[in-house]
Amino acid sequence: MNASTSMASVNIGKDLDYYYGEYRQELCRYAAQKFGIAYTEAEDVVQSAFARLATMLGTSKIENVRAFLYRTVHNACIDLIRRRQVRESYSQSKQADDAELNHLGPERTALSQQFVQLISQALGLMPGKRRKLLLMNRIDGLSYAEIARREDLSETVVRKHVSKALADCQKALRPGSGDSQ
Repeated sequence: MNASTSMASVNIGKDLDYYYGEYRQELCRYAAQKFGIAYTEAEDVVQSAFARLATMLGTSKIENVRAFLYRTVHNACIDLIRRRQVRESYSQSKQADDAELNHLGPERTALSQQFVQLISQALGLMPGKRRKLLLMNRIDGLSYAEIARREDLSETVVRKHVSKALADCQKALRPGSGDSQ
């Protein structure tokens, strides 16, 4: 039994080496050309696709490895572009906020700082999973379906966690939320 398990592992490694040699450059060119990303980023995306393939070769039957790799690279590139857009949007928003803060009076600045502090406290008090799902949705810009796929949860569970997290943030912002009711 151990010999067959070892043999399966050896075959998986050989298969992975074969697929890597066969498709790596093709997938890198595809990612760089189709999505306009740097070749080094494309290499990283392709590497992660092969890492995913490696975890699935022993456990799942993949009928068309090339198609699986292309779909995985495609999805990873879309995620990369979305994250980049979210970061860019945040950066522009932050710059605009900073410029606006320079023109605001001290009262408005103090209120803004208090707002950030309250939200930070609310995030700190949330269960880790809830906070993580909220940040994946609101900061990384991932859809509920994408988060569910990545975290191996149902979309309904993700929606409930994000909804509860938003409710926690809103509760923290209500006047007197620190007081017991």
